[in-house]
Amino acid sequence: MKRLFNILFIVTFILCTFSSCMPKLSDEYAQELQAQAQAFDYADAAQRISDGTGVGMTADFLETLGEETAQALLNEIDSGAYTELSWLRLTGYSRHVIADMISGNINADNVADFGNNGSDSFTVSFVGDILFDPDFRPMVHASQMGGVLNCIDSAVVDYLKSSDVFLINNEFSLGDRGAPLPGKTWTFQVDPARLSLYEDMGVDIVSLANNHVYDYGIEGFEDTLKYLDEAGIPRVGAGMDLGEAAEGYYFIVNGIKVGIVAASCAEKKFFTPVATETEPGVMGTYDTTEFIKAIKAADSQCDVLVAYVHWGTENTTVLDEEQKSFAREYIDAGVDAVIGGHTHCLQGMEFYNGKPIVYSVGNFWFNSKSLDSCVITLRIDKELKTEAFIVPLEQKGCETRLLTEDSERRALFDRVESYEPQGVSIADDGLITP
Repeated sequence: MKRLFNILFIVTFILCTFSSCMPKLSDEYAQELQAQAQAFDYADAAQRISDGTGVGMTADFLETLGEETAQALLNEIDSGAYTELSWLRLTGYSRHVIADMISGNINADNVADFGNNGSDSFTVSFVGDILFDPDFRPMVHASQMGGVLNCIDSAVVDYLKSSDVFLINNEFSLGDRGAPLPGKTWTFQVDPARLSLYEDMGVDIVSLANNHVYDYGIEGFEDTLKYLDEAGIPRVGAGMDLGEAAEGYYFIVNGIKVGIVAASCAEKKFFTPVATETEPGVMGTYDTTEFIKAIKAADSQCDVLVAYVHWGTENTTVLDEEQKSFAREYIDAGVDAVIGGHTHCLQGMEFYNGKPIVYSVGNFWFNSKSLDSCVITLRIDKELKTEAFIVPLEQKGCETRLLTEDSERRALFDRVESYEPQGVSIADDGLITP
């Protein structure tokens, strides 16, 4: 009897022990199921982010950003803290760059990704006209001096090379075809082998929106486009039709996308055709209608947009009324800075709605006259704050040098401040403010 009691006790103990474990096993299984059910839903998050930011987010791309970043974006959207800077702060890339990554536009022919420069800001620099035609005095002098780079201050070249992006005005036709336009006083044509000088100088992009790119007619114009493309030198401001001429070019630096568009209204007597829907030429802005369309299209694709414009009356600091009114139209349409050229001399500056307008940067290396010149540099930080600086230069005797003495720098700055519309103050370090 005692033995039977012991057996029953053992069986009962085993059954009780087993049954007491069941709730524990069930709880663990339930928790596992719950965790699976609560796995981050990238598809739902992508839709919410698309709705909240206007960026066409996909679940697959969002997953590459990771759950932590995705949740941080959702939190900012839900709390009302979201701004376009949220993308830069949380991902290291702007809204426009993220959109390009998703769409594949980041690999487009008119987009260059320069990566991260390791700094909290980056620079975009602009200069004016340059001329490599062997029949004119700058190149004659360069041949006597042993090369173009012996005529441009090495400190200037080093500075331009240090800029993250550097644009110059390509004031000539390339190649050996075509003939000078009848009736035009000055016509320039350059051997495409000279394009290697752009690499030597650190040029990243050229503007063709000027009054000399068509000096040798349609054949010279076609060759100019061809040789620049073959050399891998980006260009803006001209093309085989309006669509090409109006197209902006974009650089991505530090996760921020900067766009450049260019146009010309320089000629008083017309020799250079303006591109149309079916005909080649420069991007014109004699009437702002088409250029405003180009600006709005470019503005929708980038974080900071610069308009580089060939305009004004040569050899005077007196502004054309169109320069002043057009610059405002460009800014109202979405431009963040207007940089002008063509006049062969520096002109005045001002700010409109907080955006800088530099009416003319003057020549860079173009003739033998003694003239004030400059580099205009935009410095853009991780908050998209844009500051403008002037680097003072002098073109004299077919050479361009950096002004280094405090007195001569200050004298140039004072002259620029005095030019109409007398709209800026220039600090000793070149910072331009209203």
